[in-house]
Formats: sequence, C-alpha cells, structure tokens
Amino acid sequence: MRTIFNYRKALREPKKVQQLTASYSLPIPFELIPVINFFIFMAMTFLVGQIIRMGFPHAFERTFVMWLMGLPLALTILVTKIKPEGKNIYLYFLDVAKYYVQIKLPKKRFCNDREVEWMSDSTIQFKSCVKVVANKREYIENTNENDEEQSTVNENGRRVGVLPHQESIHSHAK
Repeated sequence: MRTIFNYRKALREPKKVQQLTASYSLPIPFELIPVINFFIFMAMTFLVGQIIRMGFPHAFERTFVMWLMGLPLALTILVTKIKPEGKNIYLYFLDVAKYYVQIKLPKKRFCNDREVEWMSDSTIQFKSCVKVVANKREYIENTNENDEEQSTVNENGRRVGVLPHQESIHSHAK
C-alpha cells in the first residue's frame, strides 16, 4: 500500500535564526522575516525622529527609547498578524500596485477573464422596439391537435414560436 505524505507544512516553516556566530547562540530561535522587519522599521522611525528633532529639538527627550523600540515592535507585530486574502502583506500591496498600474490606470475592461478591446467609452444606442404580434390568435386546446393552422411568421416577416437554430415546426412554415 502506498502512503502519501504532505510536506507542505514542513516546507512552509519560516526560517529561524539562533546561531549568530561560531561561539555564540541565542537561547531561543527568532524568525528571520520579523527580525528584518523590526530593524527596517527601527531605521525608518529613527530617521523620522531625527527629522522631527531637527525642527523641534526637545521632542522625544523622555520617550525616544519608546519611540525607537516600541513603535517598530508594534509595526512588526501588526505586519506579522495582518494577512489580507491569506497573503503576506508585502505581496498583497505588490499585487494591488500591479492591478492599479496595469488595469486601473489604462482603464482596461474584461469580460469572462478576457480583455475587451473593442469597447469604447461612447454611449450605446439601441434600436426602437418593434411589437411582435401573430396573425392568428388560435390556440390548441387538445394535445392531439396539430399546430399547422397557427401562423409562424408575423406581418413583419419575423418567425414567431420557432427558434432560428431549430427546424421549422410544421410543413407550412417559411
């Protein structure tokens, strides 16, 4: 009997960092992506804090450590927890940007997942409606009667009761 193994969960295990150097290792492993996110957010908040302190020198005197450590940690947790449409938030924003640049800005139109190239922005004009009335108003009362007496072509020359892709109902149909 064959056994099927699903390695998806094992292969999707996030990369973790524990051994920093040959002689030093951390007591617990840390996931690599959140650590990178934390340092990126830390650098961004440091630069924003420096720009703010250039204009207001006394800003963040007592809260600079909280600004430098707390905000990047909160942003890292937020980015890790949010998974729009089951995707990583960075991939989601990349897909939204692609959609906006490739589809929304050029104003492309789609029908059944195919691009419609012949559609223009002009208004659509419809022809006026034509009333379709049969010549005779006789109805079949019994199921064993034939419908040969009913006309299948109206006064405008349009077939009534016969679909264009089917054979005619009786021998007198045109």
